[in-house]
Amino acid sequence: MLGNIFEKRDITVYGDIHCIADMGTVEYTALKKASQTATAWADMALYAKYQLYFFAVIIFLAALKKYYFGNYDVDRGFRSNKPTVIEKISSLNRYISYRKLPTKICSIIGLPSSVGNLLVIAAIIIYSVTYCFAPHPWFRACAGFGSPPLAIRAGMISTAFVPFIFIMSGKTNIISALTGISYEKLNVYHQLASVLCLFFAWVHTVPFYMQAAKEGGAARLHEKYSSEPMWVNGMPPLIFLTFLWLGSLYVVRRYWYEAFIQLHWIMAVGFYISLFYHVYGMLNADKYMIATIVIWFTQLFYRLVVKGYMRPGKKLSRSQAASIEILSTSEGSESFEMIIQNDFAMRWNPGQHIFVRILNNRLVENHPFSVIPSFKSGNTGDMKLIIRSFNGITKSLYNVVADGSSKDLRVLVDGPYGGVDRDVRMFSNLYLVASGSGITTCIPFVTQYSRLITDTTAELQSIRLDWIIKRQADIDWIQEELEFINSEYGFLLQNGLLTINIYCANDSERNIELSENGSFSKTEEQGLDSDGYMKDISLLYFRPEVKTMIRTFKLGEKNCFISSGSDALKEQVGNSVARLQTSIFAGRGDVKEVYLHTESFSI
Repeated sequence: MLGNIFEKRDITVYGDIHCIADMGTVEYTALKKASQTATAWADMALYAKYQLYFFAVIIFLAALKKYYFGNYDVDRGFRSNKPTVIEKISSLNRYISYRKLPTKICSIIGLPSSVGNLLVIAAIIIYSVTYCFAPHPWFRACAGFGSPPLAIRAGMISTAFVPFIFIMSGKTNIISALTGISYEKLNVYHQLASVLCLFFAWVHTVPFYMQAAKEGGAARLHEKYSSEPMWVNGMPPLIFLTFLWLGSLYVVRRYWYEAFIQLHWIMAVGFYISLFYHVYGMLNADKYMIATIVIWFTQLFYRLVVKGYMRPGKKLSRSQAASIEILSTSEGSESFEMIIQNDFAMRWNPGQHIFVRILNNRLVENHPFSVIPSFKSGNTGDMKLIIRSFNGITKSLYNVVADGSSKDLRVLVDGPYGGVDRDVRMFSNLYLVASGSGITTCIPFVTQYSRLITDTTAELQSIRLDWIIKRQADIDWIQEELEFINSEYGFLLQNGLLTINIYCANDSERNIELSENGSFSKTEEQGLDSDGYMKDISLLYFRPEVKTMIRTFKLGEKNCFISSGSDALKEQVGNSVARLQTSIFAGRGDVKEVYLHTESFSI
């Protein structure tokens, strides 16, 4: 059958009407008019509009959730001692959405591990695919009667995805502002929108080829390419988008990530320009493209003024002074710290990150790092970054100071971004679970919020930090912070209102298990310095079972879990916190909320 595509033919419809030979006849014109009356080409514009409405509903619901919890955190009066109906419904939702599938499998197939994200993705896919393929007809009797309805529907739906692809590509974007969902968590939907845009672009393309080949074979296809500009100018955006998708595949990102990042925006610009040219003046599709670029540039300008290099009070692209010095030279724990002078009064919250460009050293590279207040010289206004030595720029900077020297740099700072979308100070109990470099996200909550525990007007009553590391030398990363905590909040550590447990997973082969009541044998606790900064901090030589550890936590009325580190850790924490929801929607106890935030960026 494939061989017949090269044969010249002219099929007949409605008995004796030839799709090519009879074009222009009275009968052909009447049938064309009837086809357009039944399925009008102009009506296809509605498919993009209603696809847009569907996205608007999802964003509205997410914004409603943000508004509700914003008021929920502030309004503490007139509450019962038991969970309300809304709190039970919320916990039931979290019981499902917090669960995670095996991360390794999900990353390979390009899907998020979060069940909540997967459910939203499934809803978008089911709606979009059904909305495109359910209506009939897919084809017209003859191509001369008009474009295949399936192709136009798919093309309009594909176009409706474009604004959201570009909006969600921005580190500051209108969707994040409305919903409170940070850009890095929206990235999964940015990727989804790109994949579905590509899918419907191919669905838009294939019917034209199928019908032309069916009616006139290869000769008809050649004729279309020679006489129809839309056939020619429709290929570049399809090619650009296809290569963007190929570049985002797991295997490409794993081995050629830097190359993909450099080419990503070039291909995106090529896609936008070529698509604008292709759809201009067609079913108002160009209006979607205009809206895309207007919103995108508005977001970019906002980012430059509020977060970036055009911040008021700061000269355009003025760099900041920074210095780097070694933290640890132990094998596997190689790291250094960067202190950035905050001479432009940047303000940030615990858990947020910034992007740093280092002048005269790969200026095109822009790397995210979690921010920690610097305690050097008593100036907590400066920013401290703890940076592990991997490959590329981090390796080259580490080598500069590996001999114990320090080096001054000039850097460009962009941020802050991310963070927790709830006010952590409004929870009664704060639980921080980190592994490895994830501590850079969690430790600022301890250094900055521990003071609230003794504030009678504050809600926060206790903080617990559990940090799992591979080797004892990793503690050097946050030695200054631990010294500060011991100095300022030692009485909280002694009274059990602030708890810090550090687990060295590889420093001993002993496999110590938690007892039923969750306590540890004191013989397994060893301090680095019994009279120093570790004297009230538990250092344990085993890898804890996260599920068992979390099950032993004594929950308060409102509980916030923050997890940062390996994907395996976040998977275990997500599933464990999901199980904790049962006590709320089942009405057992006085627990009203167990909230979870997982961080994507650490060192």
